Amino acid sequence: MQTAGQPTTPSSTPPPAAAIFGHDLAPESFRRALVCLALLGLVLRLAFYLEHANSPSFGVPTLDQKYYDTVAKLLLAGEDLHELHGFRPLLYPLFLALFYKLGGAWGVDLALLVQHLLGIATGLIVAVLGARVFRHRMAGVVGGALFLLAPLPLFFEGELLIEPSYIFLIFLGLWLHLHTATTRGGRSAWLWLACGAMTVLASQARANILVFLAVYPLFAAWRWWQTRDRAAFLPLLGGLGALAMMIPWGIINLKQADKFHLVTNAGGVNFYLGNRAGADGMFGHDVVTALSDLSRSNKISTASVANERYEDLVEVWAREEYSAAMRAQGRTPAKDPKAISDYWMHRTLEEIQAAPAAWVKLLAKKSWLMLWHREVPNNKDFAFVRQEFLSLRLLPVSWLVLLLLAPAGIWAALRFKNRDDLFILLVYAGIYSAGNVAFFICDRYRYPIWPVAALLAGGGLLAAIELRRRRQWRGFAFVLASAGLMAVVSVPNWFAAKLPNFAQDYFFRSSAWYEKGRFPEALADINRSVELDPRNAGALQHRGNVLFALNRPAEAVAAYEQALRFIPGDSGLWNNLAAALEMQGDAAAALRAYRRATECQPPIPLAFLGIAFIHTRAGELDAATTTLDQLEKLQRGASAAALAVRAVIEQRRGNSTRATALEQQARARDAATAAWAAERAAKPPAPVPDSP
Repeated sequence: MQTAGQPTTPSSTPPPAAAIFGHDLAPESFRRALVCLALLGLVLRLAFYLEHANSPSFGVPTLDQKYYDTVAKLLLAGEDLHELHGFRPLLYPLFLALFYKLGGAWGVDLALLVQHLLGIATGLIVAVLGARVFRHRMAGVVGGALFLLAPLPLFFEGELLIEPSYIFLIFLGLWLHLHTATTRGGRSAWLWLACGAMTVLASQARANILVFLAVYPLFAAWRWWQTRDRAAFLPLLGGLGALAMMIPWGIINLKQADKFHLVTNAGGVNFYLGNRAGADGMFGHDVVTALSDLSRSNKISTASVANERYEDLVEVWAREEYSAAMRAQGRTPAKDPKAISDYWMHRTLEEIQAAPAAWVKLLAKKSWLMLWHREVPNNKDFAFVRQEFLSLRLLPVSWLVLLLLAPAGIWAALRFKNRDDLFILLVYAGIYSAGNVAFFICDRYRYPIWPVAALLAGGGLLAAIELRRRRQWRGFAFVLASAGLMAVVSVPNWFAAKLPNFAQDYFFRSSAWYEKGRFPEALADINRSVELDPRNAGALQHRGNVLFALNRPAEAVAAYEQALRFIPGDSGLWNNLAAALEMQGDAAAALRAYRRATECQPPIPLAFLGIAFIHTRAGELDAATTTLDQLEKLQRGASAAALAVRAVIEQRRGNSTRATALEQQARARDAATAAWAAERAAKPPAPVPDSP
């Protein structure tokens, strides 16, 4: 009995599905199985959500998550987005902004819940596609279950990252492509246009999917080779549909870019990070740490600091390094993100040309990393996160499981001559993987291949069981041999890849504890981080912040001084040291540290305020006024804090009317900040009490 996705003109009669997969489900039973899959996915995700909600990291964005969270809040506030420089597409920030608006204070919770629902929907699409490819509904159900039982997709659904919504859009688009491939007539032309539009819509989350646009000429050539029919060229309309979708998004992207761009992306700098001299094929926490150090060094412009908002570390690094290179050549740096991307692309090609043999070896390593059974971390290490959550540890489906079964699934699909559907899916998996290899490998970038791998593994698993049951030893031997070959490729560490330790992960978790006011737990985690990586200046600085919050200023001073050995030009670090010295009661040493902070490039505005506070409390009103003048010149205007301090100064000079007017201006701008600054200027700050 045939089920789904039967080709219009099969070249030969395929074997019955039951001969390979065993007993199939009736249509009504398949629909009930889909409901059961949805319930399975819901139960698993509710369990993880409840566990995640009680963890320190829940609702505390880091790195890329913080970038998306920041942009979403800017969109909600209606602020100018041009300072974003068009670095990343806006679709995911728009997604977050929608649920922040609907959820209010619970916006993050709502967004994560929706992402879990999209994960369930992706699992159902996998099941439907599997039933179509294998013409066996039970094979589709098994593939969907394998995806829903995998811990890595579940983990990413709980992060403020694009992956869950991005992958849902991709696989909704793949379903449309497979449906269109079996449609004939004029309707087929419109559907191919829609396919191209869907691909570009997904690219507005991450531009990597644009490589899939190659499927339209490839599929047209495949069809022409089979049929020699002019209708074979209809898939080329997918390119026209893609362009039609790009144009309105180019207009939308004008909200953050000075020029019209069909797609915004960071392709050039990512290409450099993945192929630079000394690259190891992975983004790696070593790069994250290096970028973190750069973000606290003089590589960040004064304007970036004055804005006091989060900026993506890669963006800042790429922009500032590009600007420095242009100035060194006597050229004016362009603000256009495409110019920055082109610079990094050309710089990468120069480094590849300088050592082509090393680059070929790097490509081989990255190709193997795509198949390696270990998850290569990007922002967070999945191995660390899995230790935190019982629900992730209990789920049995790993990348290795899918990899061992996928070849058998491909073999089974080929047995039915259902090659159009398989062609589209394999082009997607192959070309997307090749796109990853061209850049760098990490768990987030490999994750979009998981649904296809689960689909193929579902058919492979059923085929293996049925072949064994029927004692068809030749076919079963092929399944075992292909699985063994994949194990030989995937399990050994052929290229001696070195994954980072958990130092950065303990740092991230400590930061989350800190933001939630759980300072003892934050100290325990940051101590572990420093033990694992004693040279990470960012971790040392954070340790000082935690000790400061625990009212242990002497230890905080020691931590800050240790961090200054690695980044002596960090203005924020000098400012924090000064605050700790103030808490100790050493105003003279604090004043010296604040002055060092103002001498760094770029200076930090808080340091000027710290100097003004000390001078005001000491009655040195002229010196305090001079410092505030310097601050206002840096910030190009008076802040609420500066106005509040001026109000205190005028009050002490006996100018009550002027003091009242300045205080009102300060409170109108930011009442909480004005009150804080007035209190600091009037008397020394009260020490932070010990956390219970």
